[in-house]
Amino acid sequence: MATFRQVHTSFWQDAFVLGLTPEEKYFYLYLMTNSKTTQCGIYELPKRLIEMETGYNRETVDKLLDRFIKYRKIIYNDQTQEIMLTNWIKHNPPKSEKIVKCIEKELQSVKDADFKKLLYTLCERYGYPIHTLSIPYGE
Repeated sequence: MATFRQVHTSFWQDAFVLGLTPEEKYFYLYLMTNSKTTQCGIYELPKRLIEMETGYNRETVDKLLDRFIKYRKIIYNDQTQEIMLTNWIKHNPPKSEKIVKCIEKELQSVKDADFKKLLYTLCERYGYPIHTLSIPYGE
C-alpha cells in the first residue's frame, strides 16, 4: 500500500481541532501521519519512538496520550505498545477490495484483540466490507 497518509483540508476547521492547543494539533497530526500508521488505524507505536520523532520528553508524551485518550480519539495499550485511532476508519473508509485485503492482513499482526473487535464493530456500524472470518482475535 501507499506510504503516505492524506489529511483532509477540513481538518483545520473541525470543531474538535479548533479547540486544541497548537501542541495538541501537532501531536494529533503526528498520530495520523507518522511512519508507523496503517490502513486500519491500529499500529505499534512505542513511546520512545514518539519521543524521538516529535522531540517531546516522556512526560509530555504521556500527558498528550492521556489527553487524547480522554478526548476519546485514541486508545493506547502500554503492554503491546499499540495505538488505535478511534475515528480513523470513519474518515478513511476501505473503498476498494485491495484496501479491504490490506486491512485484513494488517489485523493479523495486531496484538490487542479488543482493538480488532472494536475495529470490526466500527466497520459494521459504517457498513464497510471487512470480513470477520479473516480477523484472528487471538482468543
